[in-house]
Amino acid sequence: MQNNLKSDKLISSLIDVIKKNKGKITPAEAIANTGSTLDEVNSALDRLIELYDARVNLNQATGDLQFLFRYPLFERGKKTFSEHLVSFLNKLYSIFKVIYKGAIGIILIAYTVIFAIIIIGATMAGGNSNDDRRNNSGFDLLALMFRAIFEGMSFVAYRRMVEYAVDPYGNHYKTYKKEKSKGAGFIRSVFSFVFGPDKPKFDPLADAREVASYIRLFTKGKLTAANIIELAGNDYPKSESKLAEYVGKFKGDLQITNDGVLYGDFVNILGASTASERQHIEFYRDEVEPPVELTGNSAGRNFAIVCMNLFNLLMAANLANFINEEVMRQYAIAINIGLFWFPLTFSILFFAIPIIRIPSFLVRKKLHNYRVWHKKITGYICEQRKRELTLNDFIIHFRINSNSDIEHLKSMLNKIVIELEGTIDISPQGEPVYKFERLYNELMIV
Repeated sequence: MQNNLKSDKLISSLIDVIKKNKGKITPAEAIANTGSTLDEVNSALDRLIELYDARVNLNQATGDLQFLFRYPLFERGKKTFSEHLVSFLNKLYSIFKVIYKGAIGIILIAYTVIFAIIIIGATMAGGNSNDDRRNNSGFDLLALMFRAIFEGMSFVAYRRMVEYAVDPYGNHYKTYKKEKSKGAGFIRSVFSFVFGPDKPKFDPLADAREVASYIRLFTKGKLTAANIIELAGNDYPKSESKLAEYVGKFKGDLQITNDGVLYGDFVNILGASTASERQHIEFYRDEVEPPVELTGNSAGRNFAIVCMNLFNLLMAANLANFINEEVMRQYAIAINIGLFWFPLTFSILFFAIPIIRIPSFLVRKKLHNYRVWHKKITGYICEQRKRELTLNDFIIHFRINSNSDIEHLKSMLNKIVIELEGTIDISPQGEPVYKFERLYNELMIV
């Protein structure tokens, strides 16, 4: 109990120092301001970086270890107001999707059947009732549509499985397997038409498992910010923050090599590894997102869905032409609500939602293309383990020929060099040379 009180008091004192320095603190400053031992200070700082968002790096002027806390202090994992607002709006949208999805496929097919019955009934009433061919064709159509409904209902009990697919760039990405059941597959296609294709859910513990396995299998208990870049593709500030987080999470120790490289020492989690741990590790260059698609359906499937909904929309709008006037008067309220306003509103939303999604789709598609190239370039830089690379190295590796693609590559490299704290020099031949001194030193400590 006394040790806990002493630790809490030290943490409180360090928080005062951090606030006074607007987020910055070094172990030496902590000792000078509290009079505690180095071990006590390190333990308290480990606890603080576990509790609060912070980065760890070396002061470039002095070479000393420093902790850069987000100022004002901000709890790790805590959401900002804007994040809470986005989360709230996402929940509202999710509730709407659940309600709309719960009936969307069945209603689409059901109203197609209902309106088809109305058309067939009107046709049979207006023609020769003894025409067996017409009667048989009408019943065949009804049977086909009812079969579609019953097959479509089977999607409720169908569990979706994840598999890997290949994008146009040749990269593998996770997606859902196509349903074998035609009815379930059609219902899923209807969902995708309105709300876009579903993506496999992200596991919040995946990154921690990946880093722990990486430390055990590849780096002999060491972890640098550059290793995190190789795994996640973050820039240096975010990678330094993640390094601090893992030091707190895995109870590691921060160490500095003779060459001035800061790393986390995690010998405490080393031990006999298993073959299954390798599957937890997916380097940034291999973490490809699914292509951004508006619906994810084939053109033929989209055409069928559009035709069905357009049929319902036109039928609802022109219902008076197909129902007997006496029936319309006798069941006016039920017909107006059930066969006019509801299907009309439903069908308009069915087309409106995908149209509203188009601007967001275009933005996401552009960002996806950027991330694909960001993964390729950053992954190549990390994989090469070189201090410097020329523009020609990238051109040859990525087989780039056109001037426009070369300019795009140079633009991407200019941004990535800043993220990786590199520099750009010009060779005697006038060619850009991209230097990654810090990244190279941190990747080569093992």
